[in-house]
Amino acid sequence: MKLSTRLSSPLVYGLGEHRQPLLINVSAEWKRLTFYSRDFPPVENINLYGVHPFHINLERTPDNQTHVHGQFFLNSNAMDIDLQPLPAITYTTIGGIIDLYIFTGPTVENVIEQYWAVIGKPAMPPFWSLGFHLSRFGYQTFENLWETIKRMHDAEFPYDVQWTDIDVMSSSLDFTYDRERFQGLPGLVRGLQSEGKHYVNRLDPSISSTQPSGSYPPYDDGINREIFVTKYNSTDPLVGEGWAGRTVFADFTHPNAVEWWTRMATAFYESIPFDGLWIVWMFVTNYH
Repeated sequence: MKLSTRLSSPLVYGLGEHRQPLLINVSAEWKRLTFYSRDFPPVENINLYGVHPFHINLERTPDNQTHVHGQFFLNSNAMDIDLQPLPAITYTTIGGIIDLYIFTGPTVENVIEQYWAVIGKPAMPPFWSLGFHLSRFGYQTFENLWETIKRMHDAEFPYDVQWTDIDVMSSSLDFTYDRERFQGLPGLVRGLQSEGKHYVNRLDPSISSTQPSGSYPPYDDGINREIFVTKYNSTDPLVGEGWAGRTVFADFTHPNAVEWWTRMATAFYESIPFDGLWIVWMFVTNYH
């Protein structure tokens, strides 16, 4: 399906997520942007992790005032957006339902308010999340993590939040931590919290499907609740690959999915009292 409309001027902001200039001037040449979320590093003009088919168009009025309007092309399918020197914009999508929203402004603030009225306002972040965070992949052991924290303390560097990556997990399994390499992690987290600091742990949407039956509750409970994405015309879970090897993916449109997620997060919290969860790979990535 294809839809074209003329732009008020060649000056456009938005149309993420792509590595590109903040202000797009389409007066010189055609520009095609692909919208399909995937796990890909930032390369200029290539589609990345997110899809945001929303833009703001600037225009100069006859009395030399600046007016703006916005457009939001809501569609769940892969699409291309072509910007043309006319100036014009063309949306091309492979299918699905189209909801085209026009936000009349006339100021940038008005457009954003109108846009938020459609998509919802962002959640108010906790105050501590606005502080300095420290994170990396590759701590490898509890001792290395502790030395990093101690070094920050000895340098009197005021940081607020410590993160850990997938190397803290047991065999890359969600809702776990390695009880041999990171045996002291629960105590360390409670120690940070006693000093007013916070801890964020990583989770992936892919759940290992290869653990022995009865040994990995996130998979066993998910199977019992039938909350995993299934193959086409089948009740069998769709199996892909992630950090943990062969994995399945929770279907968060399933009515049992929220209760499953809550149970798993609560059980993990009893082991590691995290302050936040770093939810990665929501594109979703399949290594297979």
